[in-house]
Amino acid sequence: MVDLDVIRSSNTTIVRSQPLVAVFFGGTSGIGHYTLRALATAESHGGKGLRAYLIGRKAEAAEAIVAECRKLYPAGEYIFVQANDLSLLRDVDRVCIEIMSLERGKSANPRIDYLMLSQGGAPFQPRKDTQEGIDATMSLLYYSRMRALTNLLPLLLQSPLPATAVSVYAAGYEGKLYPEDLSLRNPKLYSYNQARSHMIYMHTWFMDRLAEQHRGQLRLVHIFPGLVLGPAFQSPELPVWFRVFWRWVFVPLFGRLVSVPTGECGDRMLGLLSPNRYPPRRDAITAGSGVQQQGSRKEDVAVGTDGKPGSGVYSLNWKGESNINLKAYGKFDPAEMKAKIWEHTMKVFETIEAGDVFKD
Repeated sequence: MVDLDVIRSSNTTIVRSQPLVAVFFGGTSGIGHYTLRALATAESHGGKGLRAYLIGRKAEAAEAIVAECRKLYPAGEYIFVQANDLSLLRDVDRVCIEIMSLERGKSANPRIDYLMLSQGGAPFQPRKDTQEGIDATMSLLYYSRMRALTNLLPLLLQSPLPATAVSVYAAGYEGKLYPEDLSLRNPKLYSYNQARSHMIYMHTWFMDRLAEQHRGQLRLVHIFPGLVLGPAFQSPELPVWFRVFWRWVFVPLFGRLVSVPTGECGDRMLGLLSPNRYPPRRDAITAGSGVQQQGSRKEDVAVGTDGKPGSGVYSLNWKGESNINLKAYGKFDPAEMKAKIWEHTMKVFETIEAGDVFKD
């Protein structure tokens, strides 16, 4: 585990190197909020400037977070973009168009340096399809995230860092996979845990395809944040039994022992911007010799999803260390599955973009 003081020092160094543009889907609560707060705190120690876009449903919550961040770093620009329902890809498209329009209007060099995707729904729910034909949980935790990532690619590819895209979910918890029913249309196969397993595999293979297409330009991270005691655990969408158990049994007895403090969580999420520890994928000529920037050591470079240091796609635990389950992926042909996941995801996007309902 990288020492927290080292991460905070790295964060300060990064914000002093250039102005930053950051986008937070799910930024009005939980981990998105904590990461933005960490970014504003780092900027307050000599940062070069910050423009942050917060995407969420609740304007009142956004106003409180913006006020908090302005106290920490008054020079920052904090912009709220309201979402209606991010389980709908049409709403994701609308939000992304607004972000790109705002950013291009504010800068002669529009870009995104850091993209956090942490929108999500309540776990342990039965399958419930959106009006677009996708299970709402799987949409929030995979499809809408990859749609935002691909929509915002033009700005991400303009980052000089290069850009970091982080999806906060359940990296490392792969289980069974049914390649012939990726969207789990068969009700006999669907459960929350099975949907989670599918989404983890799909994160890895979809991100890997993007890394191949944009070598040297993107760092792609899927991370399990650990247990962070945020407001999501009291969502009214959760079963009553879970909320009662969580509030009156689990948190009082075990919460402080097993949870990651919100401040540490934010610092570690921001630390994923480190260009030395999490470099982009390089081409065959520069791989190995060009992975590290000046001053870094080979042992500092994180292991990617292919089991090698510096692959550009990273499956991480809350400590920022690789937790990729290579044995699980070894059961499949990687080239075949990358192509299959890409084709499936693009078919979902194209079907909904055309105004149809996805049924496969």
